[in-house]
Amino acid sequence: MSLDAIEKEMILKALKKHHNKRKYAAQDLGISERTLYRKLKQYDLESA
Repeated sequence: MSLDAIEKEMILKALKKHHNKRKYAAQDLGISERTLYRKLKQYDLESA
């Protein structure tokens, strides 16, 4: 598994855990909301 795939999976799990509340998912991942938004766009997960 590539690092990108692992990161994408972690983001999806955090979003699911927090019922798509991006603020709390970002806190759980230890990243800023801005970084999470950028990652969602990078992995084409904006509709997730």
